[in-house]
Amino acid sequence: MVSETFIHSKNFEPELPPIYRGVSIARGGAFAHALDMVAGGDVEAGTLVWTRRADRLDCAVVLEPDQPLAASLPVVYVALLGLSDALGALGPPNIPVTFGWPDRIEVNGGVVGGVRVAAADVRGVAEAIPDWMVLGVSVQVHGFPDDDSPGLRADRTALHEEGFGEVETPALLESFSRHFLAWMNTWQDDGFDQVCAAWIARASDYDGEVSLTVSAGAAEAETVTGMFTGIDGAGALLLGTEDGVRRIGLAAALQEPSWGL
Repeated sequence: MVSETFIHSKNFEPELPPIYRGVSIARGGAFAHALDMVAGGDVEAGTLVWTRRADRLDCAVVLEPDQPLAASLPVVYVALLGLSDALGALGPPNIPVTFGWPDRIEVNGGVVGGVRVAAADVRGVAEAIPDWMVLGVSVQVHGFPDDDSPGLRADRTALHEEGFGEVETPALLESFSRHFLAWMNTWQDDGFDQVCAAWIARASDYDGEVSLTVSAGAAEAETVTGMFTGIDGAGALLLGTEDGVRRIGLAAALQEPSWGL
């Protein structure tokens, strides 16, 4: 198990754009806490839950979608772009920050975290708009005490091991909140095309071969391999295979995070 270090000062409160309502927790996961809040009904859109951890950015944003679930899921692309810009504003300019489809953020090719989503159940109701959606964000800032080869694993690393030694969790939380909001405004004002183009430009596997494990409802998980040829207007991955182009929708790919910390 990874030991946890915490921001103990109760006097610290992040400087967030006024659209957010910050809620801090001393222990536990921000994503799970936000889900508990929406289940209890005592929460509003714009609530940003964050854990007082010094070693990891762990936060979750409660959203109120205005589109059906399938059209709302591309928020994961928006969140990753916000994270990338947040890191770019705080860290050295010459270190590559890239994305792994659909939910991972990478530094120097190593996974430092990712995003996840959950939404109100709308199964069986065509084109229904979820009452709520929770977006979770996790980025490992400091290293892992149980890792005897820091910086050498592609599936798990930390910002401080990859050249972002000056970045600390409070500043990253504040920076992400601003850059995520900016990309949300771009998505809402200009549509998905600009978001999609910016995301693909930072995708580490674009135009290369990828292997994905996806599931569809009760069906068993399936591993598919092909060439990452693009993302369509609904946010689905277009995968070139021997049998032609296969479309992998976000709903299937986001059943479980493809990353772990």
